[in-house]
Amino acid sequence: MINPDLLQSINYFKEALSVYNAKAFPHQAAQTYTNLGLAYLKAGMVEQAHKCFEDSSQIYTELSASLAWANNQMKIGYAYTDRSLISKTEKSYTERAIHCFNSSLHVYSLLKLDTKSTKALFNLGLAYKQYGYLELALSVFKEVLNRSNLKQSFPKSWEESTNNFLEQVNRRQSTPKTDRDKLQETLIIADTVEFLQVDTNAQAEVFNSIDILNKLHQVIVEVCLELGNFTTALEYVDRSKARNLTELIATRDAYPGGEIPSEVRQRLQQLRQVISEEDRRLKQDSNPDYTHITQLREEFQAKYPYKPLKFSDIQSLLDDETVILEWYVLDDKFLTFTLTNNSLNLWTSSEEDRQKLIDWAVGYINDYRNNKTQWQNQLPQRLEQLAQILHLDEILQNLRKKFPNCKQLILIPHRFLHLFPLHALPIATGKNQRQTLQELFSKGVNYSPNCQVLQQAQKRINQRPDFDQLFAIQNPTNDLDFTDIEVEAIQNYFNPHHILKHEEAEKTAVNLNTAHCTHFSCHGYFNFNNPLQSALLLAKSILQPPPPQDDETRYLPLENGNFLDLDKCLTLEDILRLDLTKCRLVTLSACETGITDFTSTSDEYIGLPSGFILAGSPNVVSSLWAVNDLSTALLMIRFYQNVKNGETVPLALREAQIWLRDATVTDLVNWIATFPKTIQKQIEATIDFDMHNEQERLFESPYHWAAFCAIGQ
Repeated sequence: MINPDLLQSINYFKEALSVYNAKAFPHQAAQTYTNLGLAYLKAGMVEQAHKCFEDSSQIYTELSASLAWANNQMKIGYAYTDRSLISKTEKSYTERAIHCFNSSLHVYSLLKLDTKSTKALFNLGLAYKQYGYLELALSVFKEVLNRSNLKQSFPKSWEESTNNFLEQVNRRQSTPKTDRDKLQETLIIADTVEFLQVDTNAQAEVFNSIDILNKLHQVIVEVCLELGNFTTALEYVDRSKARNLTELIATRDAYPGGEIPSEVRQRLQQLRQVISEEDRRLKQDSNPDYTHITQLREEFQAKYPYKPLKFSDIQSLLDDETVILEWYVLDDKFLTFTLTNNSLNLWTSSEEDRQKLIDWAVGYINDYRNNKTQWQNQLPQRLEQLAQILHLDEILQNLRKKFPNCKQLILIPHRFLHLFPLHALPIATGKNQRQTLQELFSKGVNYSPNCQVLQQAQKRINQRPDFDQLFAIQNPTNDLDFTDIEVEAIQNYFNPHHILKHEEAEKTAVNLNTAHCTHFSCHGYFNFNNPLQSALLLAKSILQPPPPQDDETRYLPLENGNFLDLDKCLTLEDILRLDLTKCRLVTLSACETGITDFTSTSDEYIGLPSGFILAGSPNVVSSLWAVNDLSTALLMIRFYQNVKNGETVPLALREAQIWLRDATVTDLVNWIATFPKTIQKQIEATIDFDMHNEQERLFESPYHWAAFCAIGQ
């Protein structure tokens, strides 16, 4: 039985049609027919509704009222997909909706009504999904996501489109298929992912969230693992990391000023839309010709600076003596890829091992942030536990059997693994014998956010043979006892050198444009709440309370009760704007300069090193914790001795760390005796060697030597 109120509405619309003659009042008549059709649908009188919608469409067709007709088609399409109007789902209704949305989309596109056409496209995707055309739905949602006007005008619809897109991806992978079909599905998704690119309009947008890409990459990786396609899995593992950073570096290298010109960006946006539309058309064509879409994609790739690395590109980064270990943390396991220039091996953890890794990381981070004494005392034991959880003994034993000539190791961590000194993990080398990971590789261990950054670093280092000019910041807050000794020793290895000492080291005086080596010997810190406010402290940056009240976000409270003036510091946001196109090495001899944002779900590499890498440096040496002033000064002096003797940055750091760990008091005294007399006297005045046994190793704990990592080439 029809609801009385609904029956009354139907009668009102019928009476209105007796007044609104189609010839005298065509627009009113067409709209009334549409409204009557909606009422019929709600009443379950489907055939009557069909007839009303046909009548309204016919009136607009006779009027040649394209826009009004398209708007009416959208309204009818909504009706056929609205479950509140139609009591049951029938494919015939959805098929009519698809026809309506396609019709309105055609008109909106001809009239260049971008917002309306995008909205029609979104509804078309929902209709395809409802009908079961999952491949078409996937293609349509891809195109919707590429249209920024939907995100701006209809953020909820854009978010819904994103969720629908992911739902289609997951549904496609969960249905039974042959291995060949699954591989084909993976390649379709892979093609989709590469066109969901973030439009990096400015440097400050480097850390925009790209969660959608990471979720899609994870789906691809899991499908590839199921099929045993490890090479494609590695490609997407790698490109899921630091995506914005690599795109921005590529843009800086390709375009002066580091920004894509507006006309090029506009053309790229047009190409994305046209490619998506052509892709959707071809899927419905019984005899498709891919010539045009291939040309469009080639034009897109030629104009867009970012080029994802293929597996062959990644292998080409390695010589006969170098190997990559790359980790990837999934929801139920973690992966370790071992890559040489002619082989790829994959180790997969159990779910239990993954949970052990999470628990270990939580304990490490909690102790570091809340109980540093306990963290420092337990550091050696914790590093042993981490090596066991990662099964490095097993992985490296297999590597040494197959690749005995390996001399250099490149580590590519994932997420929170960036926080830990993996190079210092103890590895079993024989019965009751252990060596750190870096000791097993005679040419050193270096880190990279991903293989793309590694490729960019290799290119840069080859273009910069000079390594003479030093720029250094020396103890700008005047409260570090050993940084003066450190910088005064290091400057002797460079000519010319430009040193900003103490109060001279103000932010306005920093000029790095001509330096081949940039050295910061100062305080540093990582801001977990706002990574862009992570900073290197310069002169006059620390204030006594209370701070001025003009800008509360500018002044950050410190543990000792003082305040930090961010405008006087070199923040990560400032670093992103630097020009280091002549620099070969940036050394951050300060606390927490290598910590990255492990809370980010976008797999971005957010920290001070990424800022200096983006600014142009191929090498960054930075620390993973609040370091000791004395041991850091000795480590840095030894490191620069090695670098100036011609050793690579990873090898120089490796040798310096092993030396500092093993150096006895006698070794230190003899080494210091090789310094200029002035520096000898300063060191001897601060270290009372007579208080210690001659064979005592003062800096044996990894706390003193393991904090620093070589990132880049």
